Amino acid sequence: MFSLSSAADATVNDPGVDSQGRALRQRRYHAKSRKGCTNCKSRKVKCDEQRPACRKCFTRGLECDFDRSAGESQLTWFQGGQRQHYPSSQSGAFLRSNRTHSRLSREPFSRRELSVPELDLECLQLMYHFEHFTSGTLIFGDRLWRDQILPLALQHEYLMHAILTISASHLSHLQPQVSRHTKASAMHLDRALSGFRSSLGGTNLPQQQVDVIIACGFILLHYAWSVPYFNVPNDASPSVGSDGLMWFAAGVKAVILALYEKEPRGGIFHAYLRADHVQRFYAWSEQESCSYDFEGNFLRQTFTKAARKAPEGDCLQRGCGNANARERLVPIFRAVDAVTRGQDISNIMPSILAYSLMWPSKATQAFQDEVKDKDPGAMITMLSFYASSLRISSGRAWWAHHRSKVMCESLLAHLTREKPGGWEQNVSKIGEYFGFNRNRDGNWEGESRPLS
Repeated sequence: MFSLSSAADATVNDPGVDSQGRALRQRRYHAKSRKGCTNCKSRKVKCDEQRPACRKCFTRGLECDFDRSAGESQLTWFQGGQRQHYPSSQSGAFLRSNRTHSRLSREPFSRRELSVPELDLECLQLMYHFEHFTSGTLIFGDRLWRDQILPLALQHEYLMHAILTISASHLSHLQPQVSRHTKASAMHLDRALSGFRSSLGGTNLPQQQVDVIIACGFILLHYAWSVPYFNVPNDASPSVGSDGLMWFAAGVKAVILALYEKEPRGGIFHAYLRADHVQRFYAWSEQESCSYDFEGNFLRQTFTKAARKAPEGDCLQRGCGNANARERLVPIFRAVDAVTRGQDISNIMPSILAYSLMWPSKATQAFQDEVKDKDPGAMITMLSFYASSLRISSGRAWWAHHRSKVMCESLLAHLTREKPGGWEQNVSKIGEYFGFNRNRDGNWEGESRPLS
Protein backbone atom coordinates (compact mmCIF):
# COMPACT_ATOMS: atom_id res chain seq x y z
CA MET A 1 0.00 0.00 0.00
CA PHE A 2 1.27 3.40 -0.97
CA SER A 3 1.16 6.34 1.37
CA LEU A 4 1.16 9.64 -0.59
CA SER A 5 2.01 12.91 1.01
CA SER A 6 -0.80 15.42 1.18
CA ALA A 7 1.52 18.40 1.27
CA ALA A 8 0.78 20.99 -1.36
CA ASP A 9 4.37 21.16 -2.57
CA ALA A 10 4.98 17.47 -2.55
CA THR A 11 6.48 15.94 -5.68
CA VAL A 12 5.07 12.72 -7.02
CA ASN A 13 7.84 10.51 -8.42
CA ASP A 14 7.10 8.21 -11.35
CA PRO A 15 7.47 4.68 -9.98
CA GLY A 16 8.15 3.28 -13.50
CA VAL A 17 5.09 0.99 -13.37
CA ASP A 18 1.44 1.40 -14.32
CA SER A 19 -1.58 0.91 -12.06
CA GLN A 20 -1.36 -2.85 -12.59
CA GLY A 21 2.26 -2.98 -11.53
CA ARG A 22 3.62 -3.49 -15.06
CA ALA A 23 6.83 -1.75 -16.15
CA LEU A 24 6.19 1.27 -18.33
CA ARG A 25 7.83 1.45 -21.76
CA GLN A 26 10.30 4.30 -21.77
CA ARG A 27 10.68 6.43 -24.90
CA ARG A 28 14.29 6.49 -25.94
CA TYR A 29 15.74 9.96 -25.74
CA HIS A 30 17.10 11.52 -28.90
CA ALA A 31 18.32 14.97 -29.67
CA LYS A 32 15.84 16.94 -31.73
CA SER A 33 17.13 18.37 -34.96
CA ARG A 34 16.50 22.09 -35.20
CA LYS A 35 18.57 22.50 -38.33
CA GLY A 36 16.91 19.93 -40.57
CA CYS A 37 15.23 20.57 -43.89
CA THR A 38 11.67 21.85 -44.13
CA ASN A 39 10.36 18.54 -45.52
CA CYS A 40 11.69 16.49 -42.61
CA LYS A 41 10.37 19.05 -40.13
CA SER A 42 6.89 18.96 -41.64
CA ARG A 43 6.91 15.14 -41.56
CA LYS A 44 8.36 15.19 -38.03
CA VAL A 45 11.17 12.83 -38.92
CA LYS A 46 14.85 13.09 -38.16
CA CYS A 47 16.89 14.82 -40.86
CA ASP A 48 20.52 13.89 -41.41
CA GLU A 49 21.15 17.52 -42.46
CA GLN A 50 23.29 16.53 -45.43
CA ARG A 51 23.79 19.31 -47.96
CA PRO A 52 22.75 20.15 -50.58
CA ALA A 53 20.03 17.47 -50.16
CA CYS A 54 19.36 15.22 -47.17
CA ARG A 55 19.08 11.48 -47.73
CA LYS A 56 15.32 11.34 -47.13
CA CYS A 57 14.60 14.04 -49.72
CA PHE A 58 17.15 12.51 -52.06
CA THR A 59 15.54 9.05 -51.97
CA ARG A 60 11.99 10.43 -52.18
CA GLY A 61 12.82 12.78 -55.06
CA LEU A 62 11.77 15.87 -53.13
CA GLU A 63 13.10 19.40 -53.33
CA CYS A 64 15.29 19.80 -50.26
CA ASP A 65 15.29 23.24 -48.64
CA PHE A 66 16.84 24.24 -45.35
CA ASP A 67 15.31 26.89 -43.14
CA ARG A 68 17.43 30.01 -43.44
CA SER A 69 16.59 31.08 -39.91
CA ALA A 70 18.39 28.02 -38.60
CA GLY A 71 21.68 29.52 -39.67
CA GLU A 72 22.92 26.43 -41.45
CA SER A 73 21.71 27.68 -44.81
CA GLN A 74 24.66 30.02 -44.83
CA LEU A 75 27.76 28.31 -46.10
CA THR A 76 30.96 29.74 -44.76
CA TRP A 77 34.02 30.08 -46.94
CA PHE A 78 37.37 31.41 -45.92
CA GLN A 79 39.56 33.70 -47.91
CA GLY A 80 42.50 35.62 -46.60
CA GLY A 81 41.78 34.50 -43.06
CA GLN A 82 38.43 36.32 -42.91
CA ARG A 83 35.12 34.58 -42.48
CA GLN A 84 32.48 35.58 -44.98
CA HIS A 85 28.83 34.49 -45.05
CA TYR A 86 26.77 34.25 -48.18
CA PRO A 87 23.04 33.52 -47.84
CA SER A 88 21.94 30.57 -49.90
CA SER A 89 19.47 31.20 -52.68
CA GLN A 90 16.28 29.23 -53.16
CA SER A 91 17.38 25.84 -54.37
CA GLY A 92 15.80 23.88 -57.17
CA ALA A 93 15.11 20.20 -57.38
CA PHE A 94 18.42 18.49 -56.79
CA LEU A 95 19.36 16.51 -59.86
CA ARG A 96 20.21 13.00 -58.97
CA SER A 97 22.45 10.42 -60.54
CA ASN A 98 22.94 6.70 -59.96
CA ARG A 99 26.60 7.23 -60.59
CA THR A 100 28.79 7.19 -57.55
CA HIS A 101 30.49 10.42 -56.63
CA SER A 102 33.96 10.88 -58.01
CA ARG A 103 36.85 11.48 -55.69
CA LEU A 104 36.12 15.19 -55.95
CA SER A 105 32.62 14.69 -54.48
CA ARG A 106 33.73 12.29 -51.77
CA GLU A 107 36.49 14.52 -50.46
CA PRO A 108 35.14 17.00 -47.88
CA PHE A 109 35.42 20.60 -49.00
CA SER A 110 36.94 21.56 -45.66
CA ARG A 111 39.99 19.45 -46.43
CA ARG A 112 40.84 21.26 -49.62
CA GLU A 113 42.63 24.52 -50.11
CA LEU A 114 39.88 26.80 -51.34
CA SER A 115 40.24 30.24 -52.81
CA VAL A 116 36.69 30.57 -54.14
CA PRO A 117 34.74 32.73 -51.69
CA GLU A 118 31.20 32.57 -53.03
CA LEU A 119 29.52 29.19 -53.27
CA ASP A 120 26.02 28.89 -51.85
CA LEU A 121 23.56 26.01 -52.06
CA GLU A 122 22.55 26.79 -55.63
CA CYS A 123 26.20 27.06 -56.66
CA LEU A 124 26.94 23.66 -55.15
CA GLN A 125 24.06 22.18 -57.12
CA LEU A 126 25.41 23.74 -60.31
CA MET A 127 28.88 22.42 -59.56
CA TYR A 128 27.44 18.95 -58.93
CA HIS A 129 25.58 19.08 -62.25
CA PHE A 130 28.73 20.15 -64.07
CA GLU A 131 30.75 17.34 -62.52
CA HIS A 132 28.26 14.59 -63.28
CA PHE A 133 26.52 15.79 -66.43
CA THR A 134 27.73 18.91 -68.25
CA SER A 135 31.44 18.07 -68.26
CA GLY A 136 30.84 15.07 -70.51
CA THR A 137 28.97 17.16 -73.11
CA LEU A 138 31.78 19.63 -73.86
CA ILE A 139 34.45 19.08 -76.50
CA PHE A 140 37.51 17.16 -75.24
CA GLY A 141 35.33 15.16 -72.78
CA ASP A 142 34.85 14.85 -69.05
CA ARG A 143 38.33 13.54 -68.29
CA LEU A 144 39.59 17.03 -69.02
CA TRP A 145 36.78 19.14 -67.56
CA ARG A 146 35.82 17.04 -64.55
CA ASP A 147 39.14 15.57 -63.50
CA GLN A 148 41.56 18.38 -64.37
CA ILE A 149 39.72 21.68 -64.78
CA LEU A 150 37.11 21.45 -62.01
CA PRO A 151 39.77 21.11 -59.27
CA LEU A 152 41.49 24.21 -60.70
CA ALA A 153 38.22 26.12 -60.44
CA LEU A 154 38.24 25.65 -56.67
CA GLN A 155 41.24 27.97 -56.58
CA HIS A 156 40.34 30.42 -59.36
CA GLU A 157 37.12 32.31 -58.87
CA TYR A 158 36.45 33.44 -62.45
CA LEU A 159 36.94 29.89 -63.77
CA MET A 160 34.43 28.67 -61.18
CA HIS A 161 31.95 31.29 -62.38
CA ALA A 162 32.49 30.10 -65.96
CA ILE A 163 31.78 26.52 -64.91
CA LEU A 164 28.63 27.59 -63.06
CA THR A 165 27.58 29.60 -66.12
CA ILE A 166 27.70 26.66 -68.52
CA SER A 167 26.14 24.33 -65.94
CA ALA A 168 23.20 26.71 -65.45
CA SER A 169 22.85 27.04 -69.22
CA HIS A 170 22.76 23.26 -69.55
CA LEU A 171 20.05 23.06 -66.90
CA SER A 172 18.13 25.79 -68.69
CA HIS A 173 18.27 23.65 -71.83
CA LEU A 174 17.00 20.61 -69.91
CA GLN A 175 14.41 22.54 -67.89
CA PRO A 176 13.39 25.56 -69.99
CA GLN A 177 10.39 26.21 -67.76
CA VAL A 178 12.62 26.96 -64.74
CA SER A 179 13.56 30.63 -64.96
CA ARG A 180 16.13 30.62 -62.17
CA HIS A 181 18.60 28.70 -64.37
CA THR A 182 18.64 31.54 -66.90
CA LYS A 183 19.08 34.09 -64.12
CA ALA A 184 21.92 32.09 -62.60
CA SER A 185 23.75 31.76 -65.92
CA ALA A 186 23.47 35.52 -66.52
CA MET A 187 24.82 36.35 -63.07
CA HIS A 188 27.78 33.97 -63.26
CA LEU A 189 28.51 34.97 -66.87
CA ASP A 190 28.98 38.58 -65.83
CA ARG A 191 31.49 37.60 -63.15
CA ALA A 192 33.26 35.09 -65.38
CA LEU A 193 33.72 37.62 -68.19
CA SER A 194 34.97 40.26 -65.77
CA GLY A 195 37.57 37.91 -64.30
CA PHE A 196 38.51 36.55 -67.72
CA ARG A 197 39.21 40.05 -69.07
CA SER A 198 41.23 40.98 -65.99
CA SER A 199 43.37 37.86 -66.33
CA LEU A 200 44.52 38.83 -69.82
CA GLY A 201 46.61 41.75 -68.65
CA GLY A 202 49.34 39.70 -67.02
CA THR A 203 52.75 38.82 -68.43
CA ASN A 204 55.01 35.84 -67.75
CA LEU A 205 52.06 33.89 -66.41
CA PRO A 206 52.68 30.59 -64.60
CA GLN A 207 51.53 27.48 -66.45
CA GLN A 208 48.56 26.92 -64.16
CA GLN A 209 47.25 30.41 -64.87
CA VAL A 210 47.63 29.79 -68.60
CA ASP A 211 45.58 26.59 -68.25
CA VAL A 212 42.92 28.47 -66.30
CA ILE A 213 42.61 31.18 -68.97
CA ILE A 214 42.40 28.66 -71.82
CA ALA A 215 39.83 26.59 -69.92
CA CYS A 216 37.74 29.66 -69.19
CA GLY A 217 37.90 30.72 -72.83
CA PHE A 218 36.65 27.37 -74.09
CA ILE A 219 33.83 27.26 -71.54
CA LEU A 220 32.70 30.79 -72.40
CA LEU A 221 32.73 29.85 -76.08
CA HIS A 222 30.45 26.90 -75.33
CA TYR A 223 28.14 29.29 -73.48
CA ALA A 224 28.08 31.76 -76.38
CA TRP A 225 27.00 28.85 -78.57
CA SER A 226 24.32 27.75 -76.11
CA VAL A 227 22.24 30.94 -76.40
CA PRO A 228 20.42 31.99 -79.60
CA TYR A 229 21.93 35.48 -79.67
CA PHE A 230 25.09 36.42 -77.79
CA ASN A 231 26.04 39.90 -76.62
CA VAL A 232 23.65 41.79 -78.88
CA PRO A 233 24.14 45.59 -78.55
CA ASN A 234 21.43 47.42 -76.62
CA ASP A 235 20.50 49.51 -79.64
CA ALA A 236 20.09 46.51 -81.98
CA SER A 237 17.42 43.87 -82.37
CA PRO A 238 18.48 40.21 -82.13
CA SER A 239 19.49 38.92 -85.55
CA VAL A 240 22.30 37.09 -87.30
CA GLY A 241 23.86 40.45 -88.14
CA SER A 242 23.87 41.70 -84.53
CA ASP A 243 24.86 38.38 -82.96
CA GLY A 244 28.27 38.56 -81.31
CA LEU A 245 29.34 34.93 -81.58
CA MET A 246 31.78 35.34 -84.49
CA TRP A 247 33.77 38.23 -83.07
CA PHE A 248 33.75 36.75 -79.57
CA ALA A 249 34.90 33.37 -80.89
CA ALA A 250 37.66 35.09 -82.88
CA GLY A 251 38.79 36.90 -79.73
CA VAL A 252 38.83 33.72 -77.66
CA LYS A 253 40.78 31.95 -80.39
CA ALA A 254 43.35 34.78 -80.47
CA VAL A 255 43.82 34.54 -76.69
CA ILE A 256 44.23 30.77 -76.76
CA LEU A 257 46.70 30.97 -79.65
CA ALA A 258 48.79 33.64 -77.98
CA LEU A 259 49.07 31.61 -74.78
CA TYR A 260 49.50 28.25 -76.46
CA GLU A 261 52.25 29.40 -78.79
CA LYS A 262 54.35 30.56 -75.83
CA GLU A 263 54.27 27.12 -74.22
CA PRO A 264 53.20 24.71 -76.98
CA ARG A 265 54.49 21.62 -75.20
CA GLY A 266 53.32 22.32 -71.69
CA GLY A 267 50.12 22.51 -69.77
CA ILE A 268 46.90 20.58 -69.55
CA PHE A 269 45.71 21.46 -73.06
CA HIS A 270 48.82 20.36 -74.94
CA ALA A 271 47.34 17.00 -75.94
CA TYR A 272 44.03 18.58 -76.98
CA LEU A 273 45.32 21.35 -79.25
CA ARG A 274 47.54 19.25 -81.48
CA ALA A 275 47.16 19.58 -85.24
CA ASP A 276 46.38 15.92 -85.82
CA HIS A 277 42.83 16.25 -84.47
CA VAL A 278 41.57 18.53 -87.23
CA GLN A 279 43.81 16.92 -89.83
CA ARG A 280 42.13 13.62 -89.02
CA PHE A 281 38.75 15.19 -89.78
CA TYR A 282 40.03 16.67 -93.05
CA ALA A 283 41.55 13.33 -94.06
CA TRP A 284 38.25 11.59 -93.34
CA SER A 285 36.26 14.14 -95.36
CA GLU A 286 38.69 13.78 -98.29
CA GLN A 287 37.94 10.07 -98.52
CA GLU A 288 34.17 10.39 -98.15
CA SER A 289 32.00 10.25 -101.23
CA CYS A 290 29.00 12.55 -101.11
CA SER A 291 25.51 11.56 -102.27
CA TYR A 292 24.31 15.16 -102.53
CA ASP A 293 25.74 18.20 -104.32
CA PHE A 294 25.75 20.61 -101.38
CA GLU A 295 28.01 23.16 -103.02
CA GLY A 296 26.00 23.33 -106.21
CA ASN A 297 22.55 23.30 -104.62
CA PHE A 298 23.34 25.56 -101.66
CA LEU A 299 26.20 27.83 -102.70
CA ARG A 300 26.20 27.95 -106.52
CA GLN A 301 29.48 26.18 -107.24
CA THR A 302 31.64 28.74 -105.47
CA PHE A 303 34.09 26.06 -104.37
CA THR A 304 37.41 25.11 -105.87
CA LYS A 305 39.42 21.94 -105.69
CA ALA A 306 41.96 23.74 -103.56
CA ALA A 307 39.28 24.30 -100.94
CA ARG A 308 39.15 20.59 -100.29
CA LYS A 309 42.78 20.46 -99.20
CA ALA A 310 43.32 20.49 -95.47
CA PRO A 311 45.15 23.59 -94.28
CA GLU A 312 48.29 22.91 -92.33
CA GLY A 313 48.19 23.32 -88.57
CA ASP A 314 45.41 22.56 -86.14
CA CYS A 315 41.97 24.15 -86.13
CA LEU A 316 43.09 26.90 -83.78
CA GLN A 317 46.15 27.97 -85.74
CA ARG A 318 46.49 30.69 -88.34
CA GLY A 319 46.82 28.51 -91.43
CA CYS A 320 43.30 27.27 -90.84
CA GLY A 321 41.87 30.74 -90.37
CA ASN A 322 42.79 32.03 -93.82
CA ALA A 323 40.31 29.74 -95.57
CA ASN A 324 37.10 31.18 -96.91
CA ALA A 325 34.00 30.62 -94.80
CA ARG A 326 32.29 28.72 -97.59
CA GLU A 327 35.32 26.57 -98.25
CA ARG A 328 35.42 25.55 -94.62
CA LEU A 329 31.90 24.17 -94.96
CA VAL A 330 33.04 21.35 -97.25
CA PRO A 331 34.11 18.91 -94.46
CA ILE A 332 30.93 19.73 -92.53
CA PHE A 333 28.82 18.91 -95.60
CA ARG A 334 30.54 15.53 -95.80
CA ALA A 335 29.62 14.90 -92.16
CA VAL A 336 26.00 15.94 -92.77
CA ASP A 337 25.75 13.54 -95.70
CA ALA A 338 27.14 10.68 -93.61
CA VAL A 339 24.75 11.40 -90.74
CA THR A 340 21.76 11.68 -93.08
CA ARG A 341 22.61 8.33 -94.67
CA GLY A 342 22.81 6.72 -91.22
CA GLN A 343 26.54 6.03 -91.43
CA ASP A 344 28.27 5.35 -88.12
CA ILE A 345 30.78 8.17 -87.68
CA SER A 346 30.97 8.08 -83.89
CA ASN A 347 34.75 7.69 -84.06
CA ILE A 348 35.15 11.02 -85.86
CA MET A 349 32.25 12.88 -84.21
CA PRO A 350 34.36 14.52 -81.43
CA SER A 351 36.54 16.10 -84.14
CA ILE A 352 33.46 17.21 -86.09
CA LEU A 353 31.92 18.90 -83.05
CA ALA A 354 35.21 20.60 -82.16
CA TYR A 355 35.55 21.83 -85.75
CA SER A 356 31.97 23.16 -85.69
CA LEU A 357 32.53 24.91 -82.37
CA MET A 358 35.54 26.76 -83.78
CA TRP A 359 34.09 27.44 -87.24
CA PRO A 360 32.81 30.96 -86.37
CA SER A 361 36.20 31.88 -84.89
CA LYS A 362 37.94 31.56 -88.26
CA ALA A 363 35.74 34.02 -90.14
CA THR A 364 37.70 36.80 -91.82
CA GLN A 365 36.91 40.40 -91.00
CA ALA A 366 35.49 40.83 -94.50
CA PHE A 367 33.06 37.96 -93.95
CA GLN A 368 32.06 39.31 -90.53
CA ASP A 369 31.27 42.65 -92.17
CA GLU A 370 29.20 40.92 -94.86
CA VAL A 371 27.19 39.11 -92.19
CA LYS A 372 26.68 42.34 -90.27
CA ASP A 373 25.44 44.02 -93.46
CA LYS A 374 23.23 40.99 -94.24
CA ASP A 375 24.81 40.36 -97.61
CA PRO A 376 22.71 37.65 -99.37
CA GLY A 377 25.71 35.42 -100.08
CA ALA A 378 26.87 35.63 -96.47
CA MET A 379 23.34 34.91 -95.24
CA ILE A 380 23.17 31.80 -97.45
CA THR A 381 26.53 30.64 -96.11
CA MET A 382 25.42 31.14 -92.51
CA LEU A 383 22.14 29.32 -93.21
CA SER A 384 24.08 26.40 -94.71
CA PHE A 385 26.34 26.29 -91.66
CA TYR A 386 23.63 26.46 -89.01
CA ALA A 387 21.39 23.98 -90.85
CA SER A 388 24.34 21.57 -91.01
CA SER A 389 25.11 22.19 -87.35
CA LEU A 390 21.49 21.49 -86.45
CA ARG A 391 21.57 18.15 -88.25
CA ILE A 392 24.90 17.13 -86.71
CA SER A 393 24.26 18.38 -83.17
CA SER A 394 20.84 16.75 -82.72
CA GLY A 395 21.19 14.40 -79.77
CA ARG A 396 24.93 15.02 -79.64
CA ALA A 397 25.67 18.62 -78.64
CA TRP A 398 22.98 20.38 -76.60
CA TRP A 399 25.02 23.61 -76.63
CA ALA A 400 24.72 23.89 -80.43
CA HIS A 401 21.19 22.65 -81.03
CA HIS A 402 18.98 25.53 -79.86
CA ARG A 403 21.13 28.27 -81.40
CA SER A 404 21.31 26.42 -84.71
CA LYS A 405 17.54 25.96 -84.84
CA VAL A 406 16.75 29.59 -83.97
CA MET A 407 19.32 30.90 -86.44
CA CYS A 408 17.97 28.73 -89.26
CA GLU A 409 14.43 29.93 -88.69
CA SER A 410 15.58 33.55 -88.46
CA LEU A 411 17.71 33.33 -91.61
CA LEU A 412 14.98 31.60 -93.59
CA ALA A 413 12.50 34.28 -92.52
CA HIS A 414 14.92 37.04 -93.55
CA LEU A 415 15.77 35.50 -96.92
CA THR A 416 12.12 34.77 -97.68
CA ARG A 417 11.11 38.30 -96.79
CA GLU A 418 13.94 40.06 -98.63
CA LYS A 419 13.90 37.74 -101.68
CA PRO A 420 17.53 38.33 -102.74
CA GLY A 421 17.79 38.10 -106.50
CA GLY A 422 19.09 34.79 -107.81
CA TRP A 423 19.18 33.03 -104.45
CA GLU A 424 15.55 31.91 -104.10
CA GLN A 425 16.26 28.44 -105.48
CA ASN A 426 19.17 27.95 -103.09
CA VAL A 427 17.02 28.94 -100.11
CA SER A 428 14.32 26.53 -101.23
CA LYS A 429 16.75 23.64 -101.59
CA ILE A 430 18.33 24.24 -98.19
CA GLY A 431 14.90 24.29 -96.57
CA GLU A 432 13.84 21.15 -98.42
CA TYR A 433 17.00 19.16 -97.64
CA PHE A 434 16.97 19.94 -93.92
CA GLY A 435 13.23 19.57 -93.47
CA PHE A 436 12.16 23.17 -92.85
CA ASN A 437 8.54 24.02 -93.58
CA ARG A 438 6.23 27.02 -93.28
CA ASN A 439 3.59 26.77 -90.56
CA ARG A 440 0.10 28.25 -90.65
CA ASP A 441 1.43 31.62 -89.55
CA GLY A 442 3.95 31.65 -92.38
CA ASN A 443 6.93 31.13 -90.05
CA TRP A 444 9.66 28.59 -90.73
CA GLU A 445 9.99 25.57 -88.48
CA GLY A 446 12.50 22.76 -88.60
CA GLU A 447 11.74 19.07 -88.40
CA SER A 448 13.68 16.99 -85.90
CA ARG A 449 14.87 13.86 -87.65
CA PRO A 450 15.72 10.86 -85.47
CA LEU A 451 19.40 10.16 -85.88
CA SER A 452 21.14 6.86 -85.39
